[in-house]
Amino acid sequence: MAVSFFSPLKRNRLMHTNLPTLGAPIMIVGLLAGFFLCFYGNVARKYLVPLRSVLSGAMVSLALAFLIMQPETLIASLASKNTIKALLDHLIKGDDYLFSIIALASIAIGGLLLFALSRKSGLVTGKVVALFAAVSMALFIFILLLEFLPLTLNLLVSGILLILILIFCMRDFASYMAFENSVAGALLISYLLARFWYLDLWIFLAWALILSILGILSQIRSMKKHTAKREGADV
Repeated sequence: MAVSFFSPLKRNRLMHTNLPTLGAPIMIVGLLAGFFLCFYGNVARKYLVPLRSVLSGAMVSLALAFLIMQPETLIASLASKNTIKALLDHLIKGDDYLFSIIALASIAIGGLLLFALSRKSGLVTGKVVALFAAVSMALFIFILLLEFLPLTLNLLVSGILLILILIFCMRDFASYMAFENSVAGALLISYLLARFWYLDLWIFLAWALILSILGILSQIRSMKKHTAKREGADV
């Protein structure tokens, strides 16, 4: 049986509820944001890289705080059915107030530090930003795969992906960002359409794959044109 994003409701019942009307503004904004990321993310790279760096710094700093100060809690949370909820509960509702303060401070400091580095030009700062982007993406993939893979296998797969992503980021961070933006935009578009129309999982995945490929090709073409114009202007 095909997997749907929602419980099976009759389409005529859906169309006679207020859900589409109430969700229309969010749907429109989300689709516009998704299409922009998917096909034109490279245009806003100046703004997207600092934003991405804030998320990278915050995520990696929080992971380090758990790994250094609460390794037992981290392992127990990874083994639970809802890892994110378990980690957030310990962070916000836990009895270790010192850890909560340090962890929250590390999120703020890590995010602000990476934001500041992303605004500077230079080989070293660029490599640091790329490093954190690769590590944070590997962490994100690791968390997603917890629902599908055993912990040991997940660590192995995420470690291999980390190496591949890190190589990609270090060699050509601009192309990596175009790739990431295209995939993120494609997933957002596909998710919103699947959520609105109660589409099956395979349709969501097919849409995401097609849009990702089109978005990557579009952004690579845009980057090549921009590079050619800049080289022509220099000559």
